[in-house]
Amino acid sequence: MTIWTPDLTPFAGPLYLKLVKAIEQAIQDGSLPPQTRLPTHRALADRLGVTVGTVTRAYGEAERRGLLAARVGHGTWVKGESEDPANAWVIRKEEGHRIELWQNLPVQLDRAAIIRPMLAEVADGDLNALLGYDKEAGQPGQRQLFIDWLTEQGVAGSEEYLLFSHGAQHGIMLSLLATGCVGETLFCEGLSYPGMLGNARQLKNQVVGLAMDEEGLLPDALEAACRTRRAKLLYLTPTLQNPTTATMSLARREAIIAIARRHDLLIIEDDVNGLLPQQPVTPLVNLAPERVIYLGSLAKIACGGLRVGFVLTPPHLRGAFAQAMRLSSWMVSPLLIELACKLVSQRQIMPLVEQQRQILARRGELLRHLLPEACWQAGSMHAWLPLPEPWRSQEFAEAANALDVGVASGEHFAAGQFAAPQGVRLSLSQPATDARVAEALERLAGLLRAAPPTNTLL
Repeated sequence: MTIWTPDLTPFAGPLYLKLVKAIEQAIQDGSLPPQTRLPTHRALADRLGVTVGTVTRAYGEAERRGLLAARVGHGTWVKGESEDPANAWVIRKEEGHRIELWQNLPVQLDRAAIIRPMLAEVADGDLNALLGYDKEAGQPGQRQLFIDWLTEQGVAGSEEYLLFSHGAQHGIMLSLLATGCVGETLFCEGLSYPGMLGNARQLKNQVVGLAMDEEGLLPDALEAACRTRRAKLLYLTPTLQNPTTATMSLARREAIIAIARRHDLLIIEDDVNGLLPQQPVTPLVNLAPERVIYLGSLAKIACGGLRVGFVLTPPHLRGAFAQAMRLSSWMVSPLLIELACKLVSQRQIMPLVEQQRQILARRGELLRHLLPEACWQAGSMHAWLPLPEPWRSQEFAEAANALDVGVASGEHFAAGQFAAPQGVRLSLSQPATDARVAEALERLAGLLRAAPPTNTLL
């Protein structure tokens, strides 16, 4: 543990913020290299002549800003690059006794039985045409087929403004590039999708996470942010929000649209979960097609390995999206688009969705029985588990990991400097069977019933 004692006199503001600024400066100038363990709360308070509460508040704020990490029994230390949550966001495979509730992967179904005959049809057709280069947006007939299908699902759009993408993740990157939002301020829910946060970090966006309630983003929080900061984009997952499962009512969606219009704000609507509820709410793109970028994908509802998503662009951005596509990957594979079109045209998509709904409904009942405090909505692939005091999300994730259960701690989803509540996301869709879901939930329930950790950081 270092004997580092900062000089707070150069900094303005409350004492705790002076200490945060001193920590940030020391990290930047190398005085506090990665993995350096900081003095205990009480030791530093004694050296600075401040209260323990001041140091505790400063350490907490510095941790929230991504500067520090802390763990009960191990103290507080300077975070290294390897501790960035984005670096840990990888696919995990279940092995043996270990059960993963870590990532929102589609429920395991026999998709091969559906895809195999389609592959044969593709092979018997003009295969050479599908093995060459194509236009960045795919063929008009393919796009119209998807528009017809989306219309059946209640999503309004036009063939000329649809492009295929390599999944919704690629759609997010295309949106940031096409809108010129590189290095700009980006608004989003306070807890948001790690893939988006990783994209924004790569493009040097200033991410501002905004307050939420049980319906998701609070209109008042968005209005206040628009009055004090200039942003080009607002990223939202209005249906089965990741990680909280919140779903916006129509009234809430209309309020968000009204604010976006007043402040000339473009919206990225990530609707990868939009078809999972039995009765979806009207999407934002239907309410404001001139300023909503709509992202969808077959990954969550059909086949993740196809890597076929789709983007509905506002008319004035169609050319910019085409250019972003050409510069990022030129096109989506015509072969994969053709397979996706066969899934849609042969009416195989919605039966897959219905199978997934039924399995998730069973697993939701298991959750309500074993962890009734968790938040979950019908159709959702995941649940949000608020943690009782004095649990912290990272501590709980590590304790669950020791029980061979993988969960995603709240810090993975914290946007910008948003103070994430203490909770973890549980992905009910990832395990292969209901029995393994039940086993994982029983282990977590036992962990919550056991004696909680004792905070020894003071």
